Amino acid sequence: MNYIKIEGIQDAYPERIEGTSEWYYCKIAKNCFCDLYEVEEILQAGEVYEGMTCVLIHYPDGQVYYPFVTKENVYVEAPVFWDGVLYFLVVDFAEKTIQIVAFDTQDYEQKVVTEISLNEVQHCYNLMLDVAPVMLSYESENNVLEVIWPEKKSFKLGEHEALMFRDENKIYFSEWFEAPEPDYEYHEMVVVRDWETGEEIEHFDGQLCRMPNGDIWRL
Repeated sequence: MNYIKIEGIQDAYPERIEGTSEWYYCKIAKNCFCDLYEVEEILQAGEVYEGMTCVLIHYPDGQVYYPFVTKENVYVEAPVFWDGVLYFLVVDFAEKTIQIVAFDTQDYEQKVVTEISLNEVQHCYNLMLDVAPVMLSYESENNVLEVIWPEKKSFKLGEHEALMFRDENKIYFSEWFEAPEPDYEYHEMVVVRDWETGEEIEHFDGQLCRMPNGDIWRL
């Protein structure tokens, strides 16, 4: 076996970015490792958060890239990959802004795609980027998915639906069913909705997985 020493990363484990076989990420925090919505709760309690950032590792050479520096009260979420570009969600609680930052995997340049006021969202629970194309969404009250960029849309979901991805005029959700003891039963389904109307157009058992070559595996 060939061992490659990855320099500069401690107390973190690389995770593969869906949609690419070349890029991995590690989340890096100074002290408190938590989710985005938990940072919001920490700050609402009057405390200070030391920051969360994200580093990239390229396969197969193991080269490490640092698109961001760790900043107080700033949270950098794991990236999504689309069409050769890695997109990061960056929430600056001090400036009350949400940025979408693009990192080009060909020339390694990065730029701010858009900046949105943090006041545009009710809360940061499940605030995330998805594809394709790249979009920013979160779940508001009563099981409603709110897409806030690049256009605004609302989708009324079932109680156990979670967003997976969009494919042109269709948007895909995973749905799960879990029966309690003693007759325990668990299985997953896929719900396909129309992007324009939000109406359900397909519903089937199984799971979907987006592969590095763009194929979708249906299990």
